[in-house]
Amino acid sequence: MTCSIRVIYPKHAPKQTGATMIGMRYVTLGLAALALAAVPGGAAAQSAAQHRFTVGGKAFTVPVPQGYCLPTGVTIALAEKVASLDTMNLTHANLDRCGTFGEDYVHIKSPRTSQPVPMPRADFVALLARELQTASGQKLVDDAIEDAGRDVAKGTDNEIKIDNTVPRCAGQDDACAYMALTGDVAGASGTIKIRGVICMTVVGGEFMNVNAYAIDGRGTTDAQLKARVRAIALSIAGA
Repeated sequence: MTCSIRVIYPKHAPKQTGATMIGMRYVTLGLAALALAAVPGGAAAQSAAQHRFTVGGKAFTVPVPQGYCLPTGVTIALAEKVASLDTMNLTHANLDRCGTFGEDYVHIKSPRTSQPVPMPRADFVALLARELQTASGQKLVDDAIEDAGRDVAKGTDNEIKIDNTVPRCAGQDDACAYMALTGDVAGASGTIKIRGVICMTVVGGEFMNVNAYAIDGRGTTDAQLKARVRAIALSIAGA
């Protein structure tokens, strides 16, 4: 796993500060959920005006983006199965492009053991971005990918496997610290390549991920996925 900048600490580097430790914890949680839901399914429900969810006992809403739908019918069970593969995070929203499942979709997640973030979003995002560029942060990413792959294989009795996952730092802005990745998802019907962009952010003092994925080679770019997760992250509001 490589980033655009790599921080090399001196031999006698100072001990990690409290803020650094907070950042490392959330890097781990933010990247633990790399299960890619490349599972064919039926059509999704028509878009709802608002989707409501709770993080850390606080209620939030997010507008369902135009062209995206919530699961319905058989896709509800599929969405719940995919969510259960993530052992460290809760999935609060599963938004698929209407008429599809597991082909072009967005997940909103938070840690199962949620703790408030004791700093403003801009400071937290900057801290995460710095940690992602350290050797220890890069190791956390690599370990998280391995753990996610094992969880997916175990949770599906090896029917679905994730392989060749390549992550990279994708910058930061006032809303998110970004990671981009590609990976192969192998199942009974063959192997497909998925690309995704992860936004790690804070809303209302709570840490959240907004993750957008699409099947590679169908015209969706990293830039489009990055714009998508940013827009959704900025649209999440306290209820």
